[in-house]
Amino acid sequence: MRREKTDLTFGEQRRAGWRYDGRPLPFTQIILVALAAMLALSVAGCTLLPREYSQEPPRKTAGLQAMDEYAWRCYDLGIDYMDQSRFELARQQFSLAASSAVSKTLHEDALDAMRRAEQSIRQQR
Repeated sequence: MRREKTDLTFGEQRRAGWRYDGRPLPFTQIILVALAAMLALSVAGCTLLPREYSQEPPRKTAGLQAMDEYAWRCYDLGIDYMDQSRFELARQQFSLAASSAVSKTLHEDALDAMRRAEQSIRQQR
């Protein structure tokens, strides 16, 4: 038992295949094509969401780690200068550490140490 496909086709069958005769696609076929395209994009990793929602939160990059290491070196050098009673240099190093610190605790510690160095400078004058 064979059914005729006259209403279901959108062209005439020629020797090599089907030829489009210009009739518009029905709404359901347009929806199916759009869904197939969205499925193909999602499988390929594309998304319509903004970038910040589609990715996990950023981790510490190499640049941020390098800045934090530099801040720790400045902080340690400032402590060494404080031990040597070189308070101007200590204040400068603590200022560099506070301005380049990535972690909040290091930033607060560097600001506190800078205040102590400035207090020592004021006491000597």
